[in-house]
Amino acid sequence: MDATDNAAEDIFLVVWTMLLAAGMASTPWLLGFLAEARPTLNLWACAGLAAALAALSLRRTTDRGESGLALVGLWTCAAPWLLGFRHAPLPLLAHLGFGFALIVAALAGLWRLRTMSRADPT
Repeated sequence: MDATDNAAEDIFLVVWTMLLAAGMASTPWLLGFLAEARPTLNLWACAGLAAALAALSLRRTTDRGESGLALVGLWTCAAPWLLGFRHAPLPLLAHLGFGFALIVAALAGLWRLRTMSRADPT
C-alpha cells in the first residue's frame, strides 16, 4: 500500500474534494431537482462518501482512499443510467460533472502518491 504524509499539494486536493462534496450536497437545491428522489439521494450519498474519504486523507493520503474516491466518481457518473434518471437533464449534468471532477481529483492524488514513492525510497 502506498501512502504519504500530506504536503501542501495533498492538502489542496483534500480541500478540493471537500468543496466538491459540499457542492454535490447543495446542487439539488441550487438546480431545483430536490423533488426528484433518486438523483437527490444518490448525490447526497456520493457527497457523504467523498467527504468521508477526504476527511480520512487529511493527515495521510493512501492509495486505497484515492482509489475509493475514484470509485465514488465512477458511480456518480454511471448512476443516471443505472438508477434510471438519464433523461432528466439537470441531475444528469450534475452527476457527470461532479463524478468527472472526483475522478480527476482521485487520479491526481494517485499520481502524487506514485511520484512521491519513487522520489522517497524509505
